[in-house]
Amino acid sequence: MAIKRKIFEYIVLSFILLFYAVLLARPVNLATADLGRHIKTGEIFFKTLHIPSTNLFSYTYPDFPFVNHHWGSGVIFFIVHKFFGFVGLSWFFIIGSVITLFLFFHLAWKYASFRLAALISLLAIPVLVSRVEIRPEFLSNLFAGIFLWVLWNYQNGDISRKWLYALPIAELVWVNLHIYFFLGGAITLFFLIENLYGWLAKKNQEAPAKTKNLAIIMALLGVAVLINPAGFKGAIHPLLIYSNYGYRIFEEQSVWFIERLFSYPPAFYFKILFAVLCASWIFAFQKMLKRKVSFPLALFLLSVFFSYIAWTAIRNFSLFAYFALAISAINFQNIREKPNRSKKHENIITTFLIIIVLAVVLVVNKDFWAGESIGLGLAPGVEKSADFFKQQNLKGPIFNNYDIGSFLVYELYPREKVFVENRPEVYPASFFNDTYIPIQQDETKWKEGKNKYNFNVIYFWRNDLTPWGQQFLTARVQDPEWVTVYLDDYAIIFIRKNDLNKAIIDYTGSEGEEKID
Repeated sequence: MAIKRKIFEYIVLSFILLFYAVLLARPVNLATADLGRHIKTGEIFFKTLHIPSTNLFSYTYPDFPFVNHHWGSGVIFFIVHKFFGFVGLSWFFIIGSVITLFLFFHLAWKYASFRLAALISLLAIPVLVSRVEIRPEFLSNLFAGIFLWVLWNYQNGDISRKWLYALPIAELVWVNLHIYFFLGGAITLFFLIENLYGWLAKKNQEAPAKTKNLAIIMALLGVAVLINPAGFKGAIHPLLIYSNYGYRIFEEQSVWFIERLFSYPPAFYFKILFAVLCASWIFAFQKMLKRKVSFPLALFLLSVFFSYIAWTAIRNFSLFAYFALAISAINFQNIREKPNRSKKHENIITTFLIIIVLAVVLVVNKDFWAGESIGLGLAPGVEKSADFFKQQNLKGPIFNNYDIGSFLVYELYPREKVFVENRPEVYPASFFNDTYIPIQQDETKWKEGKNKYNFNVIYFWRNDLTPWGQQFLTARVQDPEWVTVYLDDYAIIFIRKNDLNKAIIDYTGSEGEEKID
């Protein structure tokens, strides 16, 4: 019977991981993704052995300094792309994300039950797949999972303190991959606080030794975060990055802010999972009071922390979902069937519950799943506009919008530099408020900018939904000084009526829309 149960559990686990993998397999919309810029940064590193620390991709502020906190991810993405292309990058992202889910699932399975791990995973997956772009943050999710796995197993005495020394090594890598490296220290600190409390309260005989061991690890983590190209500035950069942020980014907004603007389907599933997490803590508090069990302070602090950052910025939904999965299951761990109850039909009951939860997840909010395509590598036709630009030998300076900046960096640098790319921190905050947005809103500002920068090409993400972007595109379509020479589902290109562009204007004008895909 035990063997059959294990086989059943492995089959269900495989289904859950495969289900997650399929939902992560989305074609890459390179036109708005950050991925192109990351690949280009990695390419520059291998060609020059230099890590860019100024805004070299842009002609507006090429000398503006910044902390390159994710240069290592660019190196990894470049290597994967060089040998395996964009399909390889899709697989890299999917495999890394599936491993991350397994780490949190394993904790839920080991310290609670397989049934709880499976059911809560299905609730977590819709929240997890709200973030399917290939970004360095998926590596942060993986490292956060490693930290929690090691620390929770150590806290429960299932691994020795030697495992803790893997964490500073992991942190040394993490600090060069993504700005969320500070999570390693935060997760460790929460476990240190729990053991320190246990020590001072004299309730736990093992707490003094664990406190000292974790204090040593915290010190080593502090050393590890200093080993980055920017040194101390890089180590404290998470505290300072928003001090120069002149542009409002969708993913940085709170749930409340976004839901005031429109219905955001991922928030629906996030609230369900948040309710499950809250219910698990109600159960944990009751259990603590009735049975006099120790309070899992570290898990509580983790719950508060990841709930807060998820409510205040939707980019943190995936991190919240991973931690909510493990913590909720652990909190519910003492839910037991009646002692004399037969486990003969346990697999059937688990299967029935999984089907119900899966059906609810898929049916209750159909808008979330509507129109999503499955695929690996690039979205079909996404590079055609850049191919057109290069084939027709168009020349800058280019005026482009924020969204398409990284795409142009990938496709055109160093031949052409961009007006703006999608990293607010690499421009003065005043640039967005005084130049980028006013140029699109005010025709007088547009004329001033056109004369100052001598724009020859306008290259925009066609679906720019900002009020100023929509206003600007409408004005340029009606502007006799500019000609639309390319249009597809991703991009629109205008060129200026002048002698430099006469040949391409005659070429596209003679055959009209046939040259506009």
